[in-house]
Amino acid sequence: MNAAEAAPDPLEALRARAAASGDPTLVAAVASAERAFERLALERAAVTSRLSASSTNAERELAKLRTLGRVAETVNSSLELDVVLRSVLDTAVEVMKAERGFLMVANADDKLELTTTYGIDRATVEGVDMRPSQTTVRRVFETGEPIVTTDAQQDPRFNVNLSVRALRLRSIICVPLAIKARTIGVVYLDSRVAPGLFSPHDPDLLTAFANQAALAIENARLFDAQRAQVVEISRLEQLQARVLGSITNGVITVDGRGQIATFNDAAAETFGVSGATMIGRPARALEALIPGITTLLADNVLPSQPAELEAHHPTRGALALEVRAAPIELPDGGSKHGWAIAVTDLTERRKLERLHAADVEQRRAIRDAFSRYLAPHVVEQLMHAPGGLTLGGERAVATILFADICGFTELAERLDAEAVVEILNGFFSAAVQTVFEHDGLLDKFYGDGLMVVFGPPRVRDDDASRALAVAAALHRAAATIEADGKPLQLAIGIATGEVVAGHIGSPKRMDYTVVGDAANLASRLQGAAPPGRTYADGRTYARAITPPPAEKLIAKIRGKAEPVTLFAIR
Repeated sequence: MNAAEAAPDPLEALRARAAASGDPTLVAAVASAERAFERLALERAAVTSRLSASSTNAERELAKLRTLGRVAETVNSSLELDVVLRSVLDTAVEVMKAERGFLMVANADDKLELTTTYGIDRATVEGVDMRPSQTTVRRVFETGEPIVTTDAQQDPRFNVNLSVRALRLRSIICVPLAIKARTIGVVYLDSRVAPGLFSPHDPDLLTAFANQAALAIENARLFDAQRAQVVEISRLEQLQARVLGSITNGVITVDGRGQIATFNDAAAETFGVSGATMIGRPARALEALIPGITTLLADNVLPSQPAELEAHHPTRGALALEVRAAPIELPDGGSKHGWAIAVTDLTERRKLERLHAADVEQRRAIRDAFSRYLAPHVVEQLMHAPGGLTLGGERAVATILFADICGFTELAERLDAEAVVEILNGFFSAAVQTVFEHDGLLDKFYGDGLMVVFGPPRVRDDDASRALAVAAALHRAAATIEADGKPLQLAIGIATGEVVAGHIGSPKRMDYTVVGDAANLASRLQGAAPPGRTYADGRTYARAITPPPAEKLIAKIRGKAEPVTLFAIR
């Protein structure tokens, strides 16, 4: 037994002496002392309990403060917006021991947008029936004042809120994310299990953290915007570089300091220099590449139309350039402006234009030369497709005209050769002009006569009419030409029928002509016609749109077994 166990209880000893003395006053005094002692013991126990609770609360608040301080450093250590938002909400949930939570941040239109959730899916937050108290969130965002409740089911501020009752929410705390006097969002936390989860000091504590978090969020948003701007600027610079690089024309820009700012690949290729070596040099360095460019860029000298200047390439030699220059406003808004210079290399174009002009002239000369020997449509076919002329033909209806100078053989015997040639050339010149004016095909000259085809390769309804018109014109033309003191007279024969029209001859020498009975008949009719008359077969006369006056005859024609009906046209 130790000394404490051996020591007698003072009240017990006093109670024993009072009982032994039998003094009622002493007994009452002892009883009163016992009651006072018990009251003091209870008060001591209550004080001890309160001190212990206060110590626990203080330790918990201190732990919250330490956690907030530690995590605030973590929140502010990143500039990635998604990381900062996630860290802010996770920290708030961790410190407040909440079950769920979400974070909303105002957009450019000052409307709250859900950014991050914890313990609750986005669909639930944004749903109509199961949405947590948006009234609370809006109130905090609009007033900037935090809201906390230890039991939302009993709190009159919340018991009218359907979402709070439907979700059986107990503890709720919502604080603003604010920078100075501007609220940029809210942090919302709740618990469906534990009432009294948040203490009266928690709003101040969480608000202090939220203010730091708001700065971190705003910094991250600014950083995100700046990064997006840098990315956009970089993208635009890359796009500009690609655009300048893809432009086939040379593009050169000069800044307000008079230095070359850009020199694209096309310009470098045009002048045979490196674009990188030109950038940063003074604009007068362009004079070596484009003589006269400095004068072009001088104030009040800029032409309204592009200027064509000459330059020199180290390997290609002389260059023909089209230069356009225009002033450009600079971003600094100063009084000086820059220049944009577009250079089009016309060297190859001008060379091709000269070649084309020479080719056109050559083709014209060839056409004129061949037109003297070949039918116009043959010449055109030859010019457009030199390799398309092949032997062969196709069937078609044609009207053929033969014309011959009457008595020319005897005339040629009386005149010298030069006079004969002059007479023939005079007649044939007028005849060819007449034939071509009526779209006839001059098939050939033979001695003092000619053969004309109307129809192939383009058969028309008025072929017979045009043949008759040419016959009348040839008679008139012949009458204007005198030989040995007398006007020339023609005998003309015209016939219409089916022929084979095409290139006839050999691969090295061919003619476009027609072969068929109609051609033979026209030749025989010409031989039978008297001087100054035209004989046309019945088919030709019937096809004429407006038949000329004629005498119908039945004659025996050489080469024909039966008599032929013909029309003698006056």
